[in-house]
This record gives sequence, C-alpha cells and structure tokens, in this order.
Amino acid sequence: MPEMVAFYSPETVIPTTSDTEPRKPLKRRTSALNTIFYYLGLEQRSGEDAKENQWIRILTFVVLFVTFITSAIGFFIMWFTNMYNNSLLEKLILSENSTAAEWWENPPVYPLLKVHVFNYTNTEDFFAGKATKLQVEDLGPYVYKETANKVDITHNGDGTISYREHRYIQYLPEESKGKPFDQVVVPNVVFLTGVSKKRSEGTWNQIAFNMAASSSGSSAFIKKPVESMLWGYEDKLLSLAKSMFGSDIVSSSFGMLMTRNGTSAENFTIFSGESSLEDLAVIKHLDGKSRLDLWHTDECDRVGGTDGSQFPPHLMDRKHPLQVFIKSLCRKFPLVYDSEVTALDGIPAWRYKIPNNVFSHPDEHMPNHCFCHLESGSCPPSGLFNITGCSMGAPIFASFPHFYTGDRKLIESIEGVNPVQEKHETYADIHPRLAFPIDGASRFQINIQVQKAAMVSGLEKFTEGQYLPVIWLEVVPGVISDDLRAMIYHSTYSANAIQMSLRVGSLAFFVLSVVLLIAKCFYSTRSTSKK
Repeated sequence: MPEMVAFYSPETVIPTTSDTEPRKPLKRRTSALNTIFYYLGLEQRSGEDAKENQWIRILTFVVLFVTFITSAIGFFIMWFTNMYNNSLLEKLILSENSTAAEWWENPPVYPLLKVHVFNYTNTEDFFAGKATKLQVEDLGPYVYKETANKVDITHNGDGTISYREHRYIQYLPEESKGKPFDQVVVPNVVFLTGVSKKRSEGTWNQIAFNMAASSSGSSAFIKKPVESMLWGYEDKLLSLAKSMFGSDIVSSSFGMLMTRNGTSAENFTIFSGESSLEDLAVIKHLDGKSRLDLWHTDECDRVGGTDGSQFPPHLMDRKHPLQVFIKSLCRKFPLVYDSEVTALDGIPAWRYKIPNNVFSHPDEHMPNHCFCHLESGSCPPSGLFNITGCSMGAPIFASFPHFYTGDRKLIESIEGVNPVQEKHETYADIHPRLAFPIDGASRFQINIQVQKAAMVSGLEKFTEGQYLPVIWLEVVPGVISDDLRAMIYHSTYSANAIQMSLRVGSLAFFVLSVVLLIAKCFYSTRSTSKK
C-alpha cells in the first residue's frame, strides 16, 4: 500500500509509490495532424505502434498514387487539351430542336443594311460635250433593318441541313440620311444590259433593240426615286420586251436589290456540326451542287466557307484564314487575322479583314487568274470583279466602295470618287471562342460596264468598257438581343473565370499530390534502410 504523507493538515494527503515499485511507461499523446503524418509515412514511431495498422499505411500509399494519377490527368486536360472549350462549343451544334438551331433559324441579331447611291449630277453637260468626266455625289446612307430567317428547313439525317433564306426589309427613317422619295440619276442597268447582250447579235436585232429603246424613252441614265430604284419599278423597256418575247422575260419589274427582299431562290445545304464540330456551318452544296460551274479552277469554283454568321471554332487560331461565301458575288472570300480589338462594350474580339489583293489583277496576284474570262482571257483592272455570270448576263462588276484598293484609273475616271480605308474596307470582329461576328462591316459596290453596240445610239460619249458605279452597300450587325448578349458575356467572362479556376485548382492539386507522394516514398525508403 502506498504511504500517506501529511502536510500541515490531517485532511491533505498525496499518494506515493515506493522506489522499488516499477513505473509504467507513459504514452505520448498524439494530435490528429501527428496521426495523419504517421499514416502518410512522414513520422516514425517505435514499439507496438510501428507494427500495427500496416495495411492502412499501404492503403494510404495506394490512395496517394491514385490521387497523383487523377490530378495528373486533370492537370493535362485543363492545360494541354481543348476539352473544356469543346464542352462549351458543343452547345453551338445545330442539332434539331436545340437552342442553337432555334437561334440559327431565327437569329437574335437584326442587321442594318446601309445603302449609298451614286447620284450623277452632270449627265446633260457630259452628253453635250461640256464635261469630259461624269460627276457623282454619294447620297445616303438609306438604312434598312433586315429580319432574316431560315425557311424550308430539312434536317437530312447525315449531319447536314438544307434551307432557304428569307429576308424582310424595313426602312428606318431615323437612321437614314435622306428620304426614300429622293430623286436620283443613275446608270440605266436595264438599257446597258440590253445593249451588252445585243452587241454579239446581228445588225437587224440591234436596230430593233434601238427602236424599242427609243420608243420606251430608255437611255444610258434613268431618274427614279431611291425606293423604286432599289426595290423595284415597272420598266418600260422590259415591259416592251416581255410583250414581244414573253417566255424569255420573267418580269417587267427591275430593282437593284429587288431579289434581296423575300425568299431566296437558292437552296443551301450546310454541315450542322453533329458529325464534326470542325465543319460547323460550312456550306456543302448550293442547289444540290458542290461547284458553281462559273470559274475554271476547282478551288475558285468549289462551294465552301460559311455565310459569315458562324465559323468553325477550331479555325480561330490567328493563322488560318476564314472563308465566307457571298452568293450575290458567286465566290468565297478569305478573311485573314488583323488585330485584337474590343466590341460590345469591352468584349475581346479578333478582327479579320478581306485582303487588299482579293480584287487585284492576276499580274499583281496570280491566284485571281481563275476569275478571268476563259474564252477571251480578259481580266478587269485591279479593284474590279466580274460577276456577269451570276447576274443574268448583265455586265455587272463588284468592287470595294469608291474603288478602294482599285486601279488609279478607275478612281480618276469619275469625279467625286474618294476611297477612304476606314469607311470602305470590309472587316469582321469575331468572338475568339464562339467564332461568330459580334461587330464588323461588309462593304461592296455594284458597278456596270458600258459595252457599246454598233447600231445602238446614245453611248457615243462613253469610252468603250467604261465602268460606272451605281450603289454601294454596308451591312453591320445592328441590334443584338439581350439573350444573345448575355450568352456572349457568359462565354467570355464567366466561362473564362471558371476555366482559370479549374486550371489553378488542377495545378495546385497536382503539385500537392506530387509532394505528398515523393515524401511518402522518401520516408518509407529511409525507414526501411534504418531497419
């Protein structure tokens, strides 16, 4: 029995043990952190603790190794693959009844069509010989809201969609600089086209045409309200020709943009992206054909590119040009990366531009030789593109506004033409992840060539082959719906923040797993060597 030792009072005692009684070893108290270190192998113990729970320590090593493999995979995915981006971009696939398909069918964007008209101010002096050059003034813009949607849609079941385009045009007086009833003097496209077609026919056919033109009062220029000149009027020469050659003349109405309002005649087939996201929105067929049968090389004649409203996201790498197909000009146009810009109140975008050499003469840019007339080998001057083949035979030539990038002779042939890069170049500001334009301007000019016929009068003052500008068009995105704007903001800021968080998290998790695994292996090896 232990002795009881008193201190000053009988009530206070403490037990003691004799010196001969053996003492039990005290157990060291361990914290939760010590326990974790022990099972991870970062703390060594002796005695019974070193022998017990070995299977837990082995299991811990396995868990660490699996964690390391998992973190390495996550790190690789987030830093070296496009899996995260692709998971977002899959929402752009035009699968049936998807949100993307609904937005594609009825775009939440309402483009603005801005039309500039070249009003000829000195035609009387020109024909009277008092002026050696024609003079023009650039009127407008006359601004129209375009509501575009897809009709006759067919999901073909092979990863493609067929459809037609439908546009509804609405005049916006508050946006316009001018009025629809403004009277303008412009080249008479119907008359000049008729002369061009008759020049290759016999003398009597030319005389008959000349008489018909005289009786209908048709000449090289015509005066009309802007609204009629653009969207259609009853042409007396066409009416007369229709009465004489009814089956050959479809309509007696003519307007420079008449076919733009309403449902298109062409049927498009595009890739929906269901088979491959890399083909998203790329045109496969036009009216069931993969070729235009207009140009004389496969590359120039092949249908391809997109309509400009969407591009394959994988091409957004600054190195590859994008391709946009413009049906009214019957060809693909390249868009090349230019610079980084901001659009829509601060959204980062990549600016792409049509190269300046796209309308250059083959002597300046060899690839353009395929657009020259094959039979004659004739090519228009730099700055012009011959679209007679897709303009029902009319001698129509496209260019940039005011002959921007064109031959100096074109600019100097007409008074009042003044090309300015900022006003007349074509560009598109494209979202680098979603690959569709959020800003930009598509600008092209329509010109007609004077082609004389021996027995047709009224063109004596013109130089043979002279080019007359008629109108130029500018298409800009206009109003973007709140839903689309919110999606663009989310895809830019929220998605980027989530991606960065996942990247940083995967990196930290990977580094931690590597450190723990190395420490586990090191201390386990050292412990084994001590034994």
